[in-house]
Amino acid sequence: MSGFLRLLGRFGRDESGVFAVVFGIMAIVLIALGGAVVDYVSLEQTRARAQTALDAAALALQPDINKLAEQTIRERAEALVLERIGDASVSARVDRIDIDPENGRLYLAGSFSMPTIFVRLVGVSELGSNFASEAIKGSANVEVSLALDVTGSMAGGRIEALKTATKELIETILEGNQGENYAKVALVPYSQAVNAGAYAEALRGPIRPIRTVQAINWSTGTSKAITNASKEYPVRITAANHGFQVNDWVYITSVEGMRQINDRAFRVASRNASSFTLDGVDGRSYSNYSRNGSVIKCLVSNCDAVVTSNEHSFSTGDALYFQNLRGITNFNNKLLTIGAATTNTFTLPGVAFTRSNSYVANSGRFFCTWQNATEGCPFYRFANRFGNMVMNEVTTCVTERPVNPFNDQPPSVTYVGRNYPNSGNGCLKNAIVPLTDDEDTLFDAVEAFAATGSTSGSLGALWGWYMLSPNFGYVWPEESRPAPYREEHLLKAVIIMTDGEFNTVHNDGVVAQNSTDGSSVYWDRSDYIGRDAHNGSPYAQAEAYCDAMNAPNTGIVVYTVGFGIQEGSNAANVLAYCARNPKNFFLAENASDLRDSFQQIARNISALRLSQ
Repeated sequence: MSGFLRLLGRFGRDESGVFAVVFGIMAIVLIALGGAVVDYVSLEQTRARAQTALDAAALALQPDINKLAEQTIRERAEALVLERIGDASVSARVDRIDIDPENGRLYLAGSFSMPTIFVRLVGVSELGSNFASEAIKGSANVEVSLALDVTGSMAGGRIEALKTATKELIETILEGNQGENYAKVALVPYSQAVNAGAYAEALRGPIRPIRTVQAINWSTGTSKAITNASKEYPVRITAANHGFQVNDWVYITSVEGMRQINDRAFRVASRNASSFTLDGVDGRSYSNYSRNGSVIKCLVSNCDAVVTSNEHSFSTGDALYFQNLRGITNFNNKLLTIGAATTNTFTLPGVAFTRSNSYVANSGRFFCTWQNATEGCPFYRFANRFGNMVMNEVTTCVTERPVNPFNDQPPSVTYVGRNYPNSGNGCLKNAIVPLTDDEDTLFDAVEAFAATGSTSGSLGALWGWYMLSPNFGYVWPEESRPAPYREEHLLKAVIIMTDGEFNTVHNDGVVAQNSTDGSSVYWDRSDYIGRDAHNGSPYAQAEAYCDAMNAPNTGIVVYTVGFGIQEGSNAANVLAYCARNPKNFFLAENASDLRDSFQQIARNISALRLSQ
């Protein structure tokens, strides 16, 4: 018994191996404590992802609080949170929701839990956290410009799909109007050009009007009978009581015998009561005078035509094109340079015409065919790519500026380009609509969309920008004037949509020869002007305009949508370039995709608006 007691005492006093046991116990604690940092970091990362996801959900779903059931909103928010967390081991719920439709308020809250890795060693198997988010509509003003492709390739189902998608987008954006905040939308339908409608003159400058002709005269007084014409130098004409004075111009006709002086104008060199001489006319080799003949005084030198057109506004040396004159038809369809001009008259020096014909009063018209920096003409005459002269009529459409193109300076400084298209690829009938919150006005304009013409996508992008530029504000009605760039609590967004390659650019308002396939009316492109576009190729222009539009000083957010175009195509690439952010670039394969793309953009705009 005593031996056992001694053994037990010795065992109690023996400390060998104690350190290993203590170290093992402490190691577990130390690992758990060190690993707690890892678990905590993981918790915070997951919480941040969950909070970001819920914020995004609140912003995205707030515009739909009057459309969707509360349960649907909760489920969509929860799905987005789980998607953003991206870890199947994490469980999350959005289980609290509060909707205040009157004030546009959406409140969402929930919680998540996640398994631990290290602190489970000390009995903590999971960690969790709560999160919440709130969005209230109308926290910023919104100005959105829609540059929409209505070219010929959009005909049929595509244009109808565009109408539907655009109306839904407009409806979603305008839902944000409340109180002192506003949301407004501008429309820029585009094809070969952009139709400025009633704003054309303010944007591209005045157009000289087509003028009508009231009279064409060349003589004055009554004809005098000729009784003789001498074969001498100078020829002497006998006409009793002629009344002509030295340096008067006269016109002789119907002489028999000395026909060399018929149908010609002469200056009177000398005179007496019954005869006068013809300045510089040597009649010694002429035929003998036989009988008859008459002479009448001319209105101006050389018996040129004197055209009467009240307040015509043209000047000596201007070139004018004449049409539809009756009686005296020699001037029709000709470009003629006018002589001495007064307020109501001008001459046509050196232009032959049949003086025996009588002009039919108030018939015919005339107009100029040039343009400059300050004004244009009703028609523009130019050499096509083969050097042949072509004449196109002006429209209310507008094109790119030929000078200072890559900015948004006011039209009062530099007018935008005019448009003189071939009628086969003319001005689209759908005009721009400046910023408005009138849904009916916008819907009516969209419903009227008609597919026609080639694709000046660069011009669409440019005018999408111009509609939001405060520098253009003075052109529009007061309620449609854009706010200054970077104004506090303001969002400006441009949406550019196209269904095809950019193929049309202009020189002096005419489709330029460096436009590509799809821009020409004729197989040989004879409707193209014989010069390249002032501002480069279609895609070079588009990129330059987008660079300027995306400049930091504008604060504009650009969204782009390609409808039925291939990824990697030139059109897709330039749309991606203009959007800058990949999340703002959409490719829609069909009508359903187009609606989805437009709705996603509308939600994005609403989210940005709420986050201002």
